[in-house]
Amino acid sequence: MRTDKLAYLWLQEVPEGFFALIGRDKADAQRYEFKSVELKETSFRIDGVFVPQQASDATYFVEMQFQPDEQFYARFFAEVFLYLKQFQVKRWRAVSVFPSRNVEPKNYEAYQPLLDSDFVLRVYLDELPNINALDETIGLFKLVVEPEKTAIEAARVLAERAPTQLDFIERVLFYKFKNLSRKEILKMLSIREEFEEELKKTRAYQEILEEGRETGIQQGLQQGLQQGLQEGLQQGLQQGLQEGALKGKLETVPLLRELGLTDEVIAARLNLPIEKVKSV
Repeated sequence: MRTDKLAYLWLQEVPEGFFALIGRDKADAQRYEFKSVELKETSFRIDGVFVPQQASDATYFVEMQFQPDEQFYARFFAEVFLYLKQFQVKRWRAVSVFPSRNVEPKNYEAYQPLLDSDFVLRVYLDELPNINALDETIGLFKLVVEPEKTAIEAARVLAERAPTQLDFIERVLFYKFKNLSRKEILKMLSIREEFEEELKKTRAYQEILEEGRETGIQQGLQQGLQQGLQEGLQQGLQQGLQEGALKGKLETVPLLRELGLTDEVIAARLNLPIEKVKSV
C-alpha cells in the first residue's frame, strides 16, 4: 500500500482530523459526506470531496500529493473547476497536502493568484508540530509520514490518546515495517499485547468465555485466538465483553490500572461509560 493510499484511508476513517487540520471544529465532520469523485467524460478523479449536507457550508476538495509532479496544480485545479461546472457548487475551498515543500511543484506562477487566495490551503506535514502536541486526529495522519526511527514511539502515544483507532495505527505500522510480522509489530506497540495477555488470565475473561460458549460466541473466540491476538479479541472477546455481565467487566479494572492504563483507555477497551470505571 502506497503512502497516498494510507492518506486517503485517513480521510475516510478519521474525517474529523481533516477539519481539525484546516482549523475547523472537529464536530463539523458530522455535517459532511466524504466521497471520492470521478468526473464524467474525463479521466479525472479527486482524492476526496467533503460534500456539505447544508447549502450554506463550503465544499472541500482534498488532494494528497506525496510524489513530485510538476503538473499537479494544473490537474488539481482542472478537476476542481470541472466539478464546479458539473455540480453548480457556489462555495468551495481546495486543500493540497504535501509531505514537505520539496514535493510541491516549483513552477506554479500561472496559479499564484489562486494559491494566494482564501480558496486554497496548502499543508506541509513536516512543518506540523510534534505528534505529542497535535490533536490526536491530526497525529494519526502525521504518523503516515513519521520516520521509522520515531514511528513506534509516536504510535504508542497515539494508541494511548486514541485507543479506538488502534486498527488504523497498526495498519500504518504494517505498511512502514513490511519486513516484520504482525506479532512483532504488536510486540513493538506493546499496549495491546499486554492488555490481551493479562486480560485472558482474569476470572472475568473466563466467565465471558463460558457465556460465549452458551450463546455461540465461543466459536468466534476460538477461531480468532488461533489466528492471532488481534483478530481473536476483535471478533471474539469484544463480542464476549459486550454480552458479559457488568460485574465481570468491572473486576478487571484494578488489574488494568496496575498495567498502567488510564481510566479513559480502560473505558474504551471494555466499552464502559467512564463514570462506571471511575467508580471502581
